[in-house]
This record gives sequence, C-alpha cells and structure tokens, in this order.
Amino acid sequence: MDFSLPAPHRKATFRSLYSELALHKAALKAYTKPMFSWRKALSTSHDGRTLYDFARHTPQNLQRLHDLLRRQEFHFREGIAQHFNFNGKRRTIFLFPWEERIVDLLLYQGLSRHFHAAFSPHSYAYRFRGFGVDDCQHRIARQLAALPRPVYFLKRDIANYFPSIDHAVLLQALEEWIDPGDYLFDLVRERIKFQVRTSNGTETATRGVAFGTAVACFLANFYLVPLDRALESLPGIHYFRYADDFLLFTSDRNEAVEAGRRIDEVLSSLKLASKPGHHLDFCFPAGGELDPLFESAQKFRHLGLEFRANGSVGLSRDKGRKIRNLFRFAFRRAARRLRAARLPERRALLAVDLARKLVENGFRSVAIIDYYLKHVDDEAQLELLDRWLAEEILAITFQNGHRKGNFKKISFGRLRAMGLPSLVHRRRLLRHGHLESSFFVLRNTRLIEQVRGRLSPGARRKRQAGFPPGLEAATQKSR
Repeated sequence: MDFSLPAPHRKATFRSLYSELALHKAALKAYTKPMFSWRKALSTSHDGRTLYDFARHTPQNLQRLHDLLRRQEFHFREGIAQHFNFNGKRRTIFLFPWEERIVDLLLYQGLSRHFHAAFSPHSYAYRFRGFGVDDCQHRIARQLAALPRPVYFLKRDIANYFPSIDHAVLLQALEEWIDPGDYLFDLVRERIKFQVRTSNGTETATRGVAFGTAVACFLANFYLVPLDRALESLPGIHYFRYADDFLLFTSDRNEAVEAGRRIDEVLSSLKLASKPGHHLDFCFPAGGELDPLFESAQKFRHLGLEFRANGSVGLSRDKGRKIRNLFRFAFRRAARRLRAARLPERRALLAVDLARKLVENGFRSVAIIDYYLKHVDDEAQLELLDRWLAEEILAITFQNGHRKGNFKKISFGRLRAMGLPSLVHRRRLLRHGHLESSFFVLRNTRLIEQVRGRLSPGARRKRQAGFPPGLEAATQKSR
C-alpha cells in the first residue's frame, strides 16, 4: 500500500499547524453552524453543556483551551454514542463535549490545509479548498459526453466505511504524514482510539473512526490514498472518488478489467469491502453487442443524479420524489394556517407563498433543490415537477385532490402571477450565472439581520453579559 508522502511535502507537526488564530477560526466555524441549523448547538455530550453554555464565556474558555494546547496538555475526553435512523439508514454518531469538538475541528482544518496538495485531484470530498460534489458531477458529465461508445464503468461504495477502518493500518500509515514523536500524532491517535462512555463504564474503540467528528473526515479521506494512487496511474481511466463512493469509466475494456482487479486488491489490503448492491460493472454499448463482464445499461445513478447513455443528466425517481416531499412537508407543517383560510383564493396565495419561500429562502431545501437544478439538463422532467407543484397547490386550494378541472378555476398563468416558483426558470438562472448561490445570499442576509439585532437594547444587554452576538438569533429560536 502506497501511503508515502509525495515530494516536496513535509511531515506535519503540532507547531507547524497550531496557532491561537487557528483555534479562534475553529471556534468561529463551530459558532456559525447554528445560523443554519440551531438545533445542532443544543446537542450535548455526557457533560450536559450546549454550545451556548460554552459561548457565554467565550474569551475565558478559548484562553483556557489555548493554554492547554500551547503547553501540550490537552487530551480528549470520552464521548457518547447516539443511534439514528436516517430514512432506513442506521447511523451511530459520537458526541463529545464542545471543547473537544472545537479542537477536533482545529485538527481537521489544519491537517486538510497542510496536506491539501498531497491528496489526489480525483478525490472530491473533505478537501480544504475547491473540489466538492458540484465539481465532481460537472466533470463526470463533461468527460462522459466526450468519450466514444462503448464506455465501460466500475462503480463501488464501501460497506460500513467509517466503522470499518482498521486502526493498525491507519496509525502505521499516518507515521508517513505526521511526525510519530510529536504531540500532533498523540492527539490524532486519541481521535482514532477514541473513548466512549457506556452504561458499563468507558470503552476504547478498537476499530473505525468516530463518525460525526470533523477529523474523522480527514482520516477517512487519507485511508483511501492507496486506492487513488492505484487507479489514477492507469492511462485512459476517468476516476472520481467522493468519500467512499467512487466511479471510474473508460473506453478501453482492458483498462477497466485491470482497474477492477486493482480495486479488489487495494480494498482487501485495507481490510474493506464494497457493498454488494453498489458493486456494479456495466457499459454504455456502441450497438447491440453483449459483454460477459459488463452488463449493458442506458443510465446509472451517482450522488443523486441520473447519467444517461444519450449524454443527458436527469433526476432519478427517488430524487424527484425527494423534491416533491420537500413541498409536501412544508404544506403539512402549515396545515393549520391553510385550513384557517376559508376562501380558496386566500388558500392559494398562502400555498404559493409557502412554495416560493421554500425554493428561495429555506436553507436546507435551497441547498438540495439548487444542487439538482445546477446539474440536470432534462427540462421536460423539471416541467413535470412544475406541473405537479401547481396541481398540489390547487388540490390544497379546493381540497379535492389532483384534478385537471382545477385549472379552470385558477389557471396556471394566474398561479404564476401569484408568485408560483418555476424550477425550469430557476435552473436557467443558475446555469447562466444570473442567480448567486442561494446559500451565500442567505448567509449574508442572516449576518445583516444579526448586525441589526446587535443594535437593539436587548441585544446590547446580552452582549454585555458575554454572549457572542453571532449566536443570539439562534438562542432566541431555541427557547
């Protein structure tokens, strides 16, 4: 396994990564999350303290952390395990006290920045700058469209990845990147062999990294470096890895077969296995010929998008359902307000306003919808979603289900005049650069609101009490 550090990179030490400024940047990063999901700031570990408890005495708490780190006396305490079911996917998330989370974020930011150029350009997740899922999907579509048929694909997703990482392999490999005699290596080792408080006492993990912690993302990315190097060295291979989900394709069948052999070899050496249901070898054929190793296909799904043999990109069926459910849940949350509106016209205006706010102002919904709109070029599919949304609003308006006759009472054009959003139109604005990324628009709006809030007498009293201004708005919502 090739974990060697590429020249001219040097091994990391605590002194090369740490500064008081870096600690404050990590704390600021932790503080900004409640601007978009305030419930995260209320999560607690065994100490029972929220982020707001830590933030009430920010200067003193950060100074204490800085002193411990500067003297190299900080050590991670144990966390607790919480089990969740996300749409049928069971996840165990480990929650540590907020001091630990800030230092954990400090390590992630420092290591990701220091080794950014050492990672493969074919790895798109958990990078310090650039890359990301949007860049990954754009490059797949562009390179796939340029290849002649047939095209041979290998698609893999590692089974139970974060809990399956082998500690002995990981620690031995990290000695190539981090000075093993340095305090930094001690901190990273504590995050690998993390401790968990249970009903039977404190247990030390013997396998896997702590899912839910920031530095676990760096470690997960690092652990697959040998896979990146084994595949990117093959000529003619187009390779894309997003965390533990990777895809490669080529017009050379022999290269595809060799790539499959290398994947199996590297995963075996790392003591990992791919999910059986995501272990796919297929091809976009040139004609009607059959291949014994690569099943003929006309489309495939990757990271929520559907790539097709004709070069178009659309939504898979479940992602189309996901977008519809965003609207359904918004209408369901406002069911009482909708029922209180007795006149159909009033209900229509209210439902249209809910849909418009979801598309333009909802943090989570905007991120999801705009991600798909930036990549999908099947406008006919989006037109069907627009039609469905109009029918759903009319069904709420007249309380009689989806009926075409409802458009005789309130026409599609009239709904548009009320402000009904169009996914087709929004896609065109995004694709042509006429609409700034909504996430940053919303972020800036929220920051402006917070500045205005700090000018109010109530906000000034909170600031005098030592509460960070950036958390005030979220605190009010949490009460």
